[in-house]
Amino acid sequence: MQTRRWINTNQTQTLVLGNVLLYMEGVFNIARGTFLALIGAGMLLAGYGIANDKKIAWKLGVMTSLLSIAMRLTSQSIGFDTIFSLVFPVVLFSLLLHPLSRDYQKIWFS
Repeated sequence: MQTRRWINTNQTQTLVLGNVLLYMEGVFNIARGTFLALIGAGMLLAGYGIANDKKIAWKLGVMTSLLSIAMRLTSQSIGFDTIFSLVFPVVLFSLLLHPLSRDYQKIWFS
């Protein structure tokens, strides 16, 4: 029997934290605007897919977090507000690309 879950606590700590941040950033991005809403929807899909061990979802999570960083850097002048708004996307990107997360997804994801 296959189970569907929102968070898989059997994964590495970096991947679980990245999964939670994908959900949080996805909801916040949906509330921010039109193009960021598309990125946010992709983050929510990626979070659900990562919790269910899908390799394509991990790639989608990396891509959407990188897009979120790029959108914030190009849409504003560089200042304290921009640096502060980059905290969660940069942490999310680094958690998904952490060696523990990459090794786990290479071995266990389908």
